[in-house]
Amino acid sequence: MTIRRATQAEANYIVQLSGKVMKESSMGYAENSVQNAYNLFMPIIQSGGYFLIDEENRRLKGWILLATELNMVKNQVIGNLLSVYVFPKYRKSGIGKDLTAAAIQEFKGQGIRTIQLNVFEGNPSRILCENLGFKPISTVMELDI
Repeated sequence: MTIRRATQAEANYIVQLSGKVMKESSMGYAENSVQNAYNLFMPIIQSGGYFLIDEENRRLKGWILLATELNMVKNQVIGNLLSVYVFPKYRKSGIGKDLTAAAIQEFKGQGIRTIQLNVFEGNPSRILCENLGFKPISTVMELDI
């Protein structure tokens, strides 16, 4: 197992893959769409965000997207984990935990003191996040009219 920063070519490939797993990652909220993934993630990457990947023998097992932003409520730069995905055959093996721990270390190295992420309702990765110390701070609600 190797966790490292993705190259630009790998990042483009991961964005493409992200479009194919959006429905699963969002617990059905978003439809799979490579174009939507590009619209969502490429501006983040172009603004300095980057993927960490877990690979073994050049086989991609999962990824996590890191970015920073100015949180206006706290008036400080915070870290954001924007996309975490582990391929089904590698789940329950600690890859998600290892990727998240590596991301936390990356942010610590940048002097970031707060990290946030969004977990869709019903996503089992919420348990992992809570086990790593993340706490719920808000609830996003939606009304279709």
